[in-house]
Amino acid sequence: MLVCVLYLLFLQKSLKKGVMTQLSGIKYGFFQDRLIVVMAYLLAILGGWISMHFYADQELWIKIAIGDFVATVIIFICSIIVKNSSMYDPYWSVLPIIILGYILIVDALPFQHVRVILLSIIVVYWGLRLTANWLKTWPGLMHEDWRYAKLASDTGVFYWPVSFLGIHLFPTVLVFLGCLPFIPIVASDASLGWTDFLGFFISIAAIEIERRADNQLRTFKSDTNPSRGTVCDIGLWKYSRHPNYFGEIMFWFGIFIMGYGLNISENLIYGIGFLSMVILFIFVSIPMMEKRQILKEGYATYRQQVSMLVPWFRKS
Repeated sequence: MLVCVLYLLFLQKSLKKGVMTQLSGIKYGFFQDRLIVVMAYLLAILGGWISMHFYADQELWIKIAIGDFVATVIIFICSIIVKNSSMYDPYWSVLPIIILGYILIVDALPFQHVRVILLSIIVVYWGLRLTANWLKTWPGLMHEDWRYAKLASDTGVFYWPVSFLGIHLFPTVLVFLGCLPFIPIVASDASLGWTDFLGFFISIAAIEIERRADNQLRTFKSDTNPSRGTVCDIGLWKYSRHPNYFGEIMFWFGIFIMGYGLNISENLIYGIGFLSMVILFIFVSIPMMEKRQILKEGYATYRQQVSMLVPWFRKS
């Protein structure tokens, strides 16, 4: 682990100095920053995995919470090393796959049950697609998310404590809560029910909505025609101002439905994860984006005509 940290420091120092070479016409920095992220996440996963073994006698969800927290702390330390909180961004899509994998290993890989296969398909597909989209759109460690930069400007010397609590730990808690239904879904030996298939298809549809929304937004941004305007108003964005957020919320709703159907009286508590996602996007993420977008020409009109979250017919 110490070797990984020292290597991260070396790469970060080289990156800040602007050290670059050419490899097949591509700047070495493109690979360098991604290598830093991969090293950081391997270190975080290893640290989280080791920490859980110190609490082997605890309940499964407690062990996962401990490992999740330790992994978050390691990524936070790496964020400080590279002076960029965007180091945390892939955590949202990477860790649910790791959490599910750990639960399956603890439960002796019960892939003979169709329910577990359905859950694995949607979680892995969602995680890999979201991570791939992040890699496509991520400029590198020389760039930091505008929200983090604004937070740094607003908080000054208190930025890193705020970054740990707000940018790193808070999303980790939300994702952890969203992943809680994994436990009863994997552990259950009940026969397949309609909620299993309903939850699966809701999540699959949600992933497709996210995929289309992300691709349409990327197409819009790459269009250099001046006549395209400043507001993305194509595809799903004609009917929702935040279709990608809608897809994300529905993905977690599908996960909840799969767990909820197993034992309604006991598993209702797992809805806290889905509700937390709703609160995050409606009261934090969307208002923050809207405050930035409203400065664009034409967005005020777009805002009046188009639904905030759920795709719906435009107002005339």
